[in-house]
Parts: sequence; structure tokens; C-alpha cells
Amino acid sequence: MPTHTNLQRDILISNLEEQLQKGAKEVCGKSLSRCSNREVYKILLKVTNDLLAVTESCQGEKKLYFISMEFLIGKLLSNNLINLRIYDEVKNILHQYGKELSEIEEVEPEPSLGNGGLGRLAACFLDSIATLGLPGEGIGLLYHYGLFRQKFHSNLQKAEKDPWIEKDSWLEKTDTVFDVQFGDKKVTARLYNLRVAGYDSDVNMLRLFDLESVDEGLVKSGIQFDKSKVDQNLTLFLYPDDSDEDGNLLRIYQEYFLCSCAAQLILGEMKAHRYDCTRLSDYAQVQINDTHPTMVIPELIRLLMEEKGFDMDKAIELVTQTCAYTNHTILAEALETWPRAWLEKVVPQLVPIIDELDRR
Repeated sequence: MPTHTNLQRDILISNLEEQLQKGAKEVCGKSLSRCSNREVYKILLKVTNDLLAVTESCQGEKKLYFISMEFLIGKLLSNNLINLRIYDEVKNILHQYGKELSEIEEVEPEPSLGNGGLGRLAACFLDSIATLGLPGEGIGLLYHYGLFRQKFHSNLQKAEKDPWIEKDSWLEKTDTVFDVQFGDKKVTARLYNLRVAGYDSDVNMLRLFDLESVDEGLVKSGIQFDKSKVDQNLTLFLYPDDSDEDGNLLRIYQEYFLCSCAAQLILGEMKAHRYDCTRLSDYAQVQINDTHPTMVIPELIRLLMEEKGFDMDKAIELVTQTCAYTNHTILAEALETWPRAWLEKVVPQLVPIIDELDRR
């Protein structure tokens, strides 16, 4: 748990009703009592984000980087209010103005960033790490449409896209961009931050990368889209259909996109703090959540060799000391394998490193 106090945050909380009324004027230009439930949600979003922005970040020399294809974080309003320990107070204040917090919670879209136990576990880890005051970040992708939204027509399931990103949201766009090189093409990633509040504690970040050139217009019907247009589709969906070769290749493109961004972020933070990369494992612990992010291992080795000047033996030693792996099942269909030809097409720069790791 943190040993310091969040004085600035606590001062704002002590004047919570005033903050809500001020937010109503700034966001909606009217009093809180005259706002609709959707408008009150936007007010709560602003006030809560303001509180999180002045909450101390979890501090420590060594940081955990939890890399996962999924983060099933759920709706954030109630969770953030609970963790800031203001849920009941906000509920009572709103009730005085004729508003019910339970109804306002229904307005919030649920982030489509995960699907099952893998993503829920990742979200629980982030919540626990922040509550304990430990420095740690999640690293994932900013899916525009998630897995899919399930609907029923004439007693039959229909899969539709699940748009959830709104202009007013918990996401914070940053100036951080990374280039990611695939075989014969290069794309640009943009970093978005989402604050993760610990219970009565400090905050960490969930780092989400989006494809700068993503084109939502590719999705024409249901969840169907051109899977070959990698420079436009990488962050449209979580786990896109992989029943054909284009779908399988897209999975590899997606996974390397995540891993390259994660590796660049980690080494970039090492550089920003003037940390010595020969002591990588003293400052960074990389946790790989199931098979999807495993390419971060050869990618870190590649970057240490090409950008930091280490030989392969030393790079492998450093990454071995830094990375850990959790698998969630031993079912064959969940343990991904790819034909060598596909890796040579998508990530030719990693193939020699993978070969050497396999040889050893």
C-alpha cells in the first residue's frame, strides 16, 4: 500500500457536490438537476477523470508489464467510484437532485477489450496490482468493435459489431507513436492510456495501442471485413475469424503489432529513465498472458541487438531474466502454432532469432 497521501485528490473529494455542480456547468451549461441521465454520466466521467488525474501513480524502480490480447475490464464508472471510496456519497448527492446512480450506470458503454477468463484475469491482476500500490501496466490493443455483439433474429443468433468508443470516454490519447515493420509494409501505432485505480490507493495505466490508419468503413455487414487489408484492419476486432489463410495471417499481424509496440514501450521507458539495459530485469518484469504475446521475446532480443548493440548471447540472457509466461490451458487448439512460411511473410526479422532459440 502507498505510504503517501493523495492530498490534492482528497481536497477535491471533500467538495464533491461542488465539483459535480461545477462539472454540470462546464459539460452541459446547466444545473445538475436539469441534466439527463446521459449528461449526468458525462459529468461523472469528467469529475472522476479529474480525480484520477491528480491521484499519485504507483511508484517503484521496477515495473511489471502485463501483456495480453484481452482485458475484460467491464464498465468503469462504478468501479472507479468504489475504488475512490466515493460511490455512496455520489449516489446520495445525485438522489438529492432527483437522479439515480444505478440508472446512470446503464448509460455507460462497456469497453469491448476482452471476451473470457483470459481477459478477466488480466483485468483482476491490474486491479490488484494498483490496490497494492505496485507499479505495473497492462499492454493491449484498442479494439474498435471487440469480439462481436450477440443479437437474435427469428430465434437465430446474429453477430454484429460492438462499437463502444465515444468522444467522451476514459481513454486518453497520447503523442506516443511507434512504427511497426511487417515484411514488406510498415504501419504506425498510436498509444492511448486508460487509468486503473486501486482501492483507496494509487493508479496505474492500461496502455492500449491503436492502428493510426484503421478504417472502420471496412466493416460492411455484421462482422465481415476484408482481412487482407492489414494496414487498415489490425485493431478492428478481437480474435478475427481465422477459418482461412487471410484470417490466420491477420492473427499473426495483430500479435506482432502488440508485441512490437510493447517492446518499444518498455525499452523507451528504460531510456527515458536513463536505466542501464544491462540491468533490464532489475527494472522491468514482462508477464506474457498466454500464447498470443510470446513474440515479445524475440522482438525484445531483436531490439536489444539492433538498437542497443548487444550480441545475441547477451540479448537472450537479458530477455530470459526479464520475461515470464502464464498459460491458461493445455488444449492443443489453444496452444498456437504457425507454419514457418507465414512467419517468414509477416515477421521475417524474427525468424533467425526464433531458429536460434529453438536450436538452444
